[in-house]
Amino acid sequence: MESKFILVLLASTTGATQCLRAASAMSERLGQKLRLVHVEIGPRAIVLPSQEQLSEYEVEHLAERERAETEKLQEIVAEWKRSNGALAEFDLYKGDEWRVMRHYRKSASMVILAAPHAQPIGHREGLRAALLRTRHPVVMVPPAWEGSFARRLVIGWRDIPPLRRALAAFAPFLASAEQVEVLAVDQEESVLEGARAAIEPIAAGAAYRVVASEGRKTATVLLDAAAACHADGLVMGAFRRGEILNWLVPGTSSRLISSSALPLLMRR
Repeated sequence: MESKFILVLLASTTGATQCLRAASAMSERLGQKLRLVHVEIGPRAIVLPSQEQLSEYEVEHLAERERAETEKLQEIVAEWKRSNGALAEFDLYKGDEWRVMRHYRKSASMVILAAPHAQPIGHREGLRAALLRTRHPVVMVPPAWEGSFARRLVIGWRDIPPLRRALAAFAPFLASAEQVEVLAVDQEESVLEGARAAIEPIAAGAAYRVVASEGRKTATVLLDAAAACHADGLVMGAFRRGEILNWLVPGTSSRLISSSALPLLMRR
């Protein structure tokens, strides 16, 4: 049976370099190979709110854009391999990311991808496909991210199954981090006992505290606290209310995904 690998979904050139940099660090930490994938989106994968189908001009423009992105990504990957001596297969598909992600449901251990809102139309569903449909742990990398990865981690604590699954999935990073800070937003001090019981076996030196939101959104509180301690990763349980409800009424997960300036280490 083939060993599992870390899948790097390169939706476009936006954020591709950052994803590859994070992937190198993750591969070294986990001792797993990398596999890269890019999907050229076809017109049937595009649904515009203003019209039922693309015009002939739009279809032609989309095809040209997708071909150009593929060529640029191949150049970026080739340069990354030359610079880092990296070895990784690069799979190219045509179609849509929802269907392609199903190919890797059982073979990938986790998925790395760039923030979806920064991607071109047609490439914004990769995170939902990986996190909600194939149920992989996901590392989402902001396109402008610079610096280290997973040396100083923040955990947004809430005693829910998705977060406990995230702790298990990212335990190697928590165990090796120089600093781990556990934040419980608008909760009683007593919840920290459960947090310690879950986290101390993984990250023995973690610090724990309760933070008051003072009228701010939970996502804002977590991101402000992460910036204050110069964190380079936020571990979180994602979409605890379910896919449909979060689509109708965006919650903390959606706000973090759209606003975070540091990598998010997520598990559904």
